[in-house]
Amino acid sequence: MVLQSLDRGLDALNILAKHDLVSVTELAKELGVDKSTASRIMETLRQHDMVQLDKKTRKYKLGFRVLHLAERFRSRLQIIDIARPVLLEVSRELGQSVHLCAYNKGMVYVIDQVVSDLPYSMSAMVGLIEPIHSSSVGKCIFAYRTPERMEEILEDYEFTSYTVHTITEKAKLLEEFEKIRSQGYAVDDEEMFIGVRCIAVPVFGYLNSVRYGIGISGPIDLMSPEKLEIYRKRLMVAAKKIRREVELL
Repeated sequence: MVLQSLDRGLDALNILAKHDLVSVTELAKELGVDKSTASRIMETLRQHDMVQLDKKTRKYKLGFRVLHLAERFRSRLQIIDIARPVLLEVSRELGQSVHLCAYNKGMVYVIDQVVSDLPYSMSAMVGLIEPIHSSSVGKCIFAYRTPERMEEILEDYEFTSYTVHTITEKAKLLEEFEKIRSQGYAVDDEEMFIGVRCIAVPVFGYLNSVRYGIGISGPIDLMSPEKLEIYRKRLMVAAKKIRREVELL
């Protein structure tokens, strides 16, 4: 049995997680409810600090309570404790920020990162949802889903075009997944942002399943093919080390 009001409230939070700001009208359309219902949902969430109302735009955004809950959740993720020392090693050695991502129910989330002090390094926001068709770590993790799971998620998947290089067709994405599985890593070549290139590798687990991935992003002029090869090798060593630590649990 599903409590409809709670279900809609959670759906509203998921919608807000995908956008910076959302109006009541936009929310009502996405939820399939009238504006008065959407307004009541947002007011209830606002009273619990789950959302905030931007006074200038009269649109809603996620509130501080969500950040608090996310941080409490992160503190209980054992993989972060295992991976962080390894990520620190990689970051210090390469002078780059390194992020750890996790797969859950068809989506890939940034769950931790080690930020380099060097000015040219690029970081990712913890809690960010990485698109499975355009980000290196999103593609890298999703490439190892079963064919049945891929079909299920991609059936109604929205191929948002972030740049002219973004993959926007299912057939081409499936080809990309096959390539990733063959070579063992994924690259985002200006597919999310012009001028930014990223590389990611999977962290294999039990029965060679892939739930986690680690990656590095940087300005394209500092992410040459030669640099990518160096990063690839180092990330693969790191991923194997994380796997060994997980298997010791």
